[in-house]
Amino acid sequence: MRPTNLRSILLGFLLTIAPNLRAQPVPHHFDGIAALPDRTITLSLGGSVSNMFNLSGTISNQFMQMFDLYAVEASTNLMDWKPLALLLRTNNDPNPLIVQDTAAAGLSQRFYRSITNHLLTAFPKPSGPFAVGTVDRVMIDPARTNRYRYTPATNAFMATFWYPADPPPAGVLPAAMWDQRIAADASLYSYGGSDTRWASIAPKLAAHRFRGVPLAAGTNKYPVVLYSHGLPAFRKLVSRTMEELASHGYVVVTVDHVDCWATEFPDGRYLAGSRSGDVTSRLKDITFLLDELAELNAGDPLFAGRLDLDRIGVAGGSYGGMVVETCRSDSRVKCAVLYDATNVQLNSAGLQKPFLVALGESNFCYSEDLWLFSKASTNAVFLQIRGADHFTPCDIGWTGQTPQGRAPALARDDCFVWFFDTYLKGEAPPFPTNPEIYNVQRK
Repeated sequence: MRPTNLRSILLGFLLTIAPNLRAQPVPHHFDGIAALPDRTITLSLGGSVSNMFNLSGTISNQFMQMFDLYAVEASTNLMDWKPLALLLRTNNDPNPLIVQDTAAAGLSQRFYRSITNHLLTAFPKPSGPFAVGTVDRVMIDPARTNRYRYTPATNAFMATFWYPADPPPAGVLPAAMWDQRIAADASLYSYGGSDTRWASIAPKLAAHRFRGVPLAAGTNKYPVVLYSHGLPAFRKLVSRTMEELASHGYVVVTVDHVDCWATEFPDGRYLAGSRSGDVTSRLKDITFLLDELAELNAGDPLFAGRLDLDRIGVAGGSYGGMVVETCRSDSRVKCAVLYDATNVQLNSAGLQKPFLVALGESNFCYSEDLWLFSKASTNAVFLQIRGADHFTPCDIGWTGQTPQGRAPALARDDCFVWFFDTYLKGEAPPFPTNPEIYNVQRK
């Protein structure tokens, strides 16, 4: 039966914009609704975000290269809502968004709503077939106590899990890009040479993951990747890469090491890390997580029976290159992926397991990573990414990039997915064809 009672509802929860952004957004709204001859419904949506801020304080298109997410839901009775679409539009695209509701053909009435005015994100949608779930966990290691600066001794530290999920239910919006306290920490940006006004922007940015949703339905077990952050960074600094891996069917775990910039706990504590490299403590963190995976797979409400502990890999960037030692010495770890990695010469024998080393064009760690490749006998890949530098993987780097400038980061992520699909899943995917990838050497 053709719908005879069509109504559109726009429920707006306006994203608070700091005054210094001088925002002039146009809220999300329905531009049109029509019943087509095949009895489906077509919805047209519009809206825009501010383009009135840049780091020099002048008018610019700072947000125009970023994205806005439109969450559209549908109902037959105004009480039971279901997701219809989560649309992504580059902010410099003036065209309306179009979504079709094919389920409306046999209904007598249908209601629609867009449950947010703005969901700004710096990232394109992950390319894998899964939605991405995420959960933060407080980890307790009784063997170590003094993990953070200027605080009483503690043996607690934070870990984040990214995992494959089904599309979320109605009312579940994407999680924030970072924890709010660290996103608003102006000293973080000044340390990295960025403008401190990012502290008023980053807390408002969303990601493409959904907090606390179940793993993808079914009984599949998923390979696990443990990631070690740079120095002094934190566990969510390269969250876009973690989302990309999870969307392709990996459970990814990151941890705030003792030398992180800072970490935020669920109880509100915001604790500074030592911010000085500590390889020994980092290796203990990775070993602790490996032990914890077995516990989670045995009885955790979210992960029980869903972790493939025979297929575990590690990854690290910059100072996180020390994970090669865990890969070398721990039989549970099958392979490693590194980007602009230091600390790869911890053992003179190198690494005799499958690994990939990717470097930016700046050659930040060229000689050290080439040394690791030279020690390998087989299953090793060395490559560079044109246009990439040491900080290309960082989330904040996406916020001001042009679409062309994102290509090196996308190439890096494609290399990560290709490698783990090859050496953890045992598949035979084609090698990435991104034009930014060059100087490829393989054994």
